[in-house]
Amino acid sequence: MKFRVNGKKYSPEGVLLLLPALLLYGAVIVFPVCSTFYTSFFEWNGIKQQAYRFVGLENYRTFFHDYQTATAFKNVFMLAGTGVFLTIPIAFFLATVINRKFRGLRLFKTFYFMPVVINRIAISLMFTFILYPKMGPVTVLLREFGIRGINILGNYTTAMPAVCLIYMWCDAGFQMIVFSSGLAAIPDEIYEAAQIDGVSSFQKLRYITVPMMKSTFKIVLVFVFTGAFKMFDLVMGLTSGGPGGATEVPNTLLYNNAFTYSRLGYADSIAVVVVLICLAFSFIVNLIFRQRD
Repeated sequence: MKFRVNGKKYSPEGVLLLLPALLLYGAVIVFPVCSTFYTSFFEWNGIKQQAYRFVGLENYRTFFHDYQTATAFKNVFMLAGTGVFLTIPIAFFLATVINRKFRGLRLFKTFYFMPVVINRIAISLMFTFILYPKMGPVTVLLREFGIRGINILGNYTTAMPAVCLIYMWCDAGFQMIVFSSGLAAIPDEIYEAAQIDGVSSFQKLRYITVPMMKSTFKIVLVFVFTGAFKMFDLVMGLTSGGPGGATEVPNTLLYNNAFTYSRLGYADSIAVVVVLICLAFSFIVNLIFRQRD
């Protein structure tokens, strides 16, 4: 026996098979999101015995008037800009390289994808040593060029650019694989026909590869922007938001307010803002890249 919903037929057996997954999704995703949204309208210190105090939109007003918020959003857009203008071109170039057949291809793929599978706290410790101000390899190299006394991660001006470049190194391998999948989906017959017509390599890239990878670019852009807003572990491992708040991002503000200052309601309002911005950007990107007949 089947029933109809909006003109589509569904069987009770299919619904029952989906029910465990739906319940798990609801318990792990839907309920925490709804709970976070609800708690963001209250002032609460995280202690179960303490009562919630309704403050309405005060947490949101405080967040948008906080001087650290401007720095956090500036840093997020620096990370997103690094992803768009540096990581994407590099990852696309690497994808075109690994789509060719040559000796050592698997080793090449492994080297560039390795940062994706390494824990980011481990990466943070590795780069902390590399950029160590007294005896790190970068410091020693800069000293050879006459540049002395610079602490890259401890300097207000250089800390965030350093985090952006490390983030680029971590993310390029993942985007390379995504672009490689998009390139592999383009039929070889199209390139063969273009070659017969005398099309140059640049024209192939401009008129065939890029237009046919529009959906791949859309996915990568969403990953870049949402990844910038989800940034936490790399910043905490490298600088903990310092020096002087120079590398603060929304998630470090959320963490500090929740677990250092016990302002759970305020922290939840930050989480809600981050989720809404990511959803809005995903919607805008899908709108821009929407396929038209």
